[in-house]
Amino acid sequence: MVPNEKSFPRGGTIHAEAKTSDISSNIVFGASQKKTRKAPKIKENFLNDPTEEQNDQLEAFSAESLNLDTLQDDMLVMGVVKETSATALQIALPGRMFARTLVADISEAYTRVAKAAMSGDTSEYHDLTELFQVGRIVYGKAIKTEKLGSSRISLLLSLKPADVHGSLHHKSIKKGFIFSGAVAEIQEHGYVIETGMQGLQAFVACEEPAQTLHVGQLAFLKVKKVQHNAHQSTCTCVQVEQDQLRIKSQNETNLDYILPGSIVRFKVTKHLKDGLKGSIMNESFSAYINEHHLANALDTLDAYELNEDYNARVLYVMPLTKLVYLTLNLDIKAGDEVAKDEEDQEEEPFKVGSVVEKAKVLRLGSGGVVLLLNKKLKGIISYGSIRANFKGNYDKDEVLSKYARKTKHKVRILGYDVIESMYYCSDDPNVVNEKIYSLEDINAGDLVTAKIFKKDDKIKGWSVKIGKVKGILEQFYMAPNVRYDVGQSLRCRVLEVNSERKVCYLSNRSEYLGKGLKLLNDYSAAQVGNVYTGTVVRCEDNYVLVKFGSGVKGVLHRQSLKEQSSFFEGQTAKFRILSRSKDQITLSLPEDKFQLGEICPVEITNALDAGLEIKITFAAEDDEEDEEGNPVVEEYVGLIPLRLLSDHLELLHAQMRVHPVGSHTEAACIVQNIFSLRDVAYFSGQLTKDWQSVQVGDIIRSYVKHATEQVVDLMVSVRNYNKPVKVHVKMLRLNAVKNAPVELVPEQLLLVKVLSKEPETKTLTVSAKLTDVWSGDLSDTAKLVESYLDEVAQIKRALQETSAPIAKYSVGDKINVVFKGIDATSHDWVYTVEGSTKVSALLLSSVAGTAIAPEAGTKQQAIILWIDYSSDVLLISNKKLDIAHISPSGELSTNLIGKAGMKAKVLLKLESVAVCSLKKGTNPLVICPIRLHPNDVENSGSAELRQGDFCNLAFIHDKLPIAVPETVWRLWRGVKRSAADEKSQVKAKKAKVEEPSKQEKSSTEETLTKKKGKAEATPTTKRKAEETAKTITNGQKKSQPLTNGVVKEKPKQNGKLFFEDKTPAKNAKSETPVSNGTESKARLPGVSSFWETDVSQSKEASSDEDEDQDAEESQQNAAKKKRLSAKEKAKAEVKEEQRLREIEERNADPKARLETIDQYERLVIAQPNNSISWLKYIAFLLSNTEIEKARGLARRAISTISFRETQELRNMWSALLNMELVYSNNFDEVLKEALNCNDPLEIYIGVVDILKKNKKKERLTSVLTTILNKFKAELRVWPLAAEAYFWLGKSDQVHNLLQRALRALPNQDHINCIVSFARLYAKNGNNEMAQTLLDDVVTSYPKRIDIWSVYVDMLIKSDLIDAARNVLERAVLQKLKPNKMQVIYKKYLQLEENHGTEATVAKVKQQAEEWVKNYAKAVK
Repeated sequence: MVPNEKSFPRGGTIHAEAKTSDISSNIVFGASQKKTRKAPKIKENFLNDPTEEQNDQLEAFSAESLNLDTLQDDMLVMGVVKETSATALQIALPGRMFARTLVADISEAYTRVAKAAMSGDTSEYHDLTELFQVGRIVYGKAIKTEKLGSSRISLLLSLKPADVHGSLHHKSIKKGFIFSGAVAEIQEHGYVIETGMQGLQAFVACEEPAQTLHVGQLAFLKVKKVQHNAHQSTCTCVQVEQDQLRIKSQNETNLDYILPGSIVRFKVTKHLKDGLKGSIMNESFSAYINEHHLANALDTLDAYELNEDYNARVLYVMPLTKLVYLTLNLDIKAGDEVAKDEEDQEEEPFKVGSVVEKAKVLRLGSGGVVLLLNKKLKGIISYGSIRANFKGNYDKDEVLSKYARKTKHKVRILGYDVIESMYYCSDDPNVVNEKIYSLEDINAGDLVTAKIFKKDDKIKGWSVKIGKVKGILEQFYMAPNVRYDVGQSLRCRVLEVNSERKVCYLSNRSEYLGKGLKLLNDYSAAQVGNVYTGTVVRCEDNYVLVKFGSGVKGVLHRQSLKEQSSFFEGQTAKFRILSRSKDQITLSLPEDKFQLGEICPVEITNALDAGLEIKITFAAEDDEEDEEGNPVVEEYVGLIPLRLLSDHLELLHAQMRVHPVGSHTEAACIVQNIFSLRDVAYFSGQLTKDWQSVQVGDIIRSYVKHATEQVVDLMVSVRNYNKPVKVHVKMLRLNAVKNAPVELVPEQLLLVKVLSKEPETKTLTVSAKLTDVWSGDLSDTAKLVESYLDEVAQIKRALQETSAPIAKYSVGDKINVVFKGIDATSHDWVYTVEGSTKVSALLLSSVAGTAIAPEAGTKQQAIILWIDYSSDVLLISNKKLDIAHISPSGELSTNLIGKAGMKAKVLLKLESVAVCSLKKGTNPLVICPIRLHPNDVENSGSAELRQGDFCNLAFIHDKLPIAVPETVWRLWRGVKRSAADEKSQVKAKKAKVEEPSKQEKSSTEETLTKKKGKAEATPTTKRKAEETAKTITNGQKKSQPLTNGVVKEKPKQNGKLFFEDKTPAKNAKSETPVSNGTESKARLPGVSSFWETDVSQSKEASSDEDEDQDAEESQQNAAKKKRLSAKEKAKAEVKEEQRLREIEERNADPKARLETIDQYERLVIAQPNNSISWLKYIAFLLSNTEIEKARGLARRAISTISFRETQELRNMWSALLNMELVYSNNFDEVLKEALNCNDPLEIYIGVVDILKKNKKKERLTSVLTTILNKFKAELRVWPLAAEAYFWLGKSDQVHNLLQRALRALPNQDHINCIVSFARLYAKNGNNEMAQTLLDDVVTSYPKRIDIWSVYVDMLIKSDLIDAARNVLERAVLQKLKPNKMQVIYKKYLQLEENHGTEATVAKVKQQAEEWVKNYAKAVK
């Protein structure tokens, strides 16, 4: 990491460097173990006989087992087949390791056969399950590979004879040589063998009837006869079994020809601490046996006497040292074979996942703690698994003290090692106490909790974990309208357990989560007539394929259906078994228990993420009775999806809250087992249409089934009509608002108008365009608002019945709150409510604006603007103006009733409504609808409505005051004005238009006359008028609009007025006519003109008219004013002067709070080059949701600030980039412009901070790649990228990033770069890596006092006082100058004063004094 270059001496004493040995191999639990160095032997070469033969083979002092570190590439090793599949083998290796062998790694002959099989010729092909049995001994060449995307090493084992025997020479082959060969060709009298040795041809004699081997199959062979030539040898072999691989000749001098798996004679010469040491081949080669490779699992080393010979099997030979490692376990068996042999005994073998309650510790062996599981079976807990539970440096003896001999522990079986004949276990509580550890713990039909751990793009689903078991959630079986993310927990039903793939298949669809669900898991369990839940996996023209549990499939033939039904892949529904013949099931659809629109009493049985699960109880069809004489009842399970709980998004979870499990309510059937709460009111007062009764022109309800960017699939509320109707999104747009997004979600309500009905194809053509389904009368909008408020009141009443704390508050109440803090994500102000611990209050950041947050714990008075019943949150305002102007009463003052046109300010904008406050006086809050109609998908009336804007009060409801946006108000006024003009022209007939003053006068007189006439009307007349106004048409109540109790007849024209106003306000125009019930022949512009009118033009026109009228009124008022006397003029001048002085003082005060645009304009004019002033101005505009103005102001600031103020300009560019990222899609274009106008590196650094604050991880990753490629020679970009990597959760890539940095940066920057990375590691909790980096630096550059100080400060900050003390003790031993040593001793003394004792302080002072004395002597 840091080059340890040797420094040139500059004079003085040369200090020899201490030689530090690599102790990494002796670290067990972080504590190093000392090595004992043997005394060198005295050389006595002169006493040796020169003819004496020397054995130069290396020897080892332990019989350690094989591991990934000691396993070398291309090393030959023996293995045992543990699992087989058609295309791969899993092979157990010594040291409890595993390797995979693929089809291409068997032999050249088998590769040739496999390729032919892929081409269609399968005559000679047999899969690997036929060629290899579990427990078969093999040997091959080990190959280490790294898995893609991780540094984890996996092993491949090549069994190809060419790879294994490629280094052997044919002339060295002798009689009795044992090897593994593959069948290359099958002839009439035997097999031609593929040996892999160049120049060697082998043949195995075998008559055709006795031939059992296949082409490509491996077999152990023994050479019976061999003939050698100069370039080629030929041998005849016989096949031998794996227990007959004994080498008889003990004179072999070349270990390369003693292959793994062979059986040799082993002579014991010494007992080691972890095994046996001996020799083979007449003591020609040293050999070792690990303690876990003895003949019997429970044998001890003392059972094997010295100088005795035993049969042993070769496991592997170390390539360089030529040390041979053997096993005495000749009868190697797989797990199932162990089970067969143990049948006669009382103890049964353990299965993977089994828990042993009392496993007894035998000893601390090599590689782990050896356990006695029962009388005959041995287990082991590896040191690695024990060490994984600890971090940092720990004493080995202390950790292993709980594993004393004969102590008992609760362990879980993780697996069985066939070579060592023992089980490897774990005592980790998380593993032992896991309920679901293996597939045997799960059955199809179980309800489980699964945790998502990665996305699987192949199946377009997710991979999950159920405990320790892997599961798959396929696309067809995923619940719709649920957001999925890594780490999320899901409630699922197990559909299938696949033991071959070691995986289970799940579904979290609501249809499968019912408690009483009967899952069909076996063909034999499918009884004719029973109903089961299944999923459509394939749709064809003639049939539908349905899949149930455990792979059971059934076919639904379309021709057997009575009515035409639509199916789609992934549809989950109930199906009835029509017939079954062995493994063939024919299906039909069950009869619907309930029809569309049928309202049923239901009981809530479960609350799911997808909605409410319900149960309907009803009497049996045949009036059956049980044994006690009670009528038999049936239960029907259904679901109310979340979106069908309410028409309003913000009330969905509140409805779930007021409908707890066990409660009863009513729901309307939508389709099969899907019910709705929101449609109960509609179906209870409306006759449900069917295919026969539906007519062209009818307006019916529908809901969105599926929506794309171009087409929307709708399900209409028509019985016996199950086909979705398609509507193009373009047909929903009215383009009343430019570029307004259309967002449609499943189950969203839309009304449609029937355009055509085709009986032949039984198809409906509909339109969902707003102008087709809505007349434009705002009384419908008023009903929508009224239903919303009624639903809120119903939720509040339900919560009051349960004594919920949130239910005692009402909108408009004044409360006392305590400031808690600011939410880091939303920047909202969080409060707690005095007197209630379960209710919190929230001041939205848009309401708070640029106000300065108070200190935590500050008490304030606030007023409730709205109540979120789903999360117990009060939305409040702490502004004094709002507290003073809002009253808790829900009724307007009597003098304001009927006064339309008053201004109402938008305080809060929700999903369905906006909360407004009247501008003048103390009045209750007023509601403004966001949508004029359910089909107003563009929010045409309120698309540009923002918090702080003003609406106008309107009385489109008899009792409820409602506000409407300014655009709707202006168009309504234009409609009324044009209606008045047309009416006056009709009355005057062909007469000329009178002067404006006369016209106003006549209209005013007419209005007064009409008012007087209305006042004289008796109450009886009003009641009769109201009764006659209500008519019943086709089961629906229809009423004509009323104006002050007088029936207003609807004119026969295309357009209609939005709403009828009552007594106009003072500022309303007097020419607005009031209808007296007479039918007008004039054609009034209605809803059609509303969509055709340009909003901007209407705004400009109406604003000009208002200005003219205001000017005229001001002139009239000025004329009416009396002339002031001299005294009054003097008083007025004094007041004016005082007012101007206050304004000047307020503008001159730098601490004054800015509240208006004029004040901010003066600020930026006074300080044009100060970016802080511009940023305050921009923040003020953004708080008022003036996005475009804020963007334009940022551009203006960039053009205004001097080009010399580079930092100020960068601040403004950062603000502009931040706005574009949050509020627009032009971020990339603005970034290019910023890079051209500024230092690119500075801009990129700012962009990294912006992206991190806005949590744009994908964009941040691409930006980091660009920075590291363009500016890799800059030091500061590497710590910046490392910090971003930690933030992104890529801490494992930081070390590689450091290596890249050191390769790219010049040498003089290496130290600073390493120190920066060390600080980042410490900041993110990885103190070990930080210590490693800084330790390398101070070791290589001991004179860098600043690095020593950083190192010590970091350790002290991490509360590692002892480590900091050790570092300082190393530092004071350095030979440095006095000024540097003074810094070190000061740091040391400060450490002891703060964290040490008086004794340690005195010790440091004494050391410093001694150093000064020694230095003074050296100078003299």
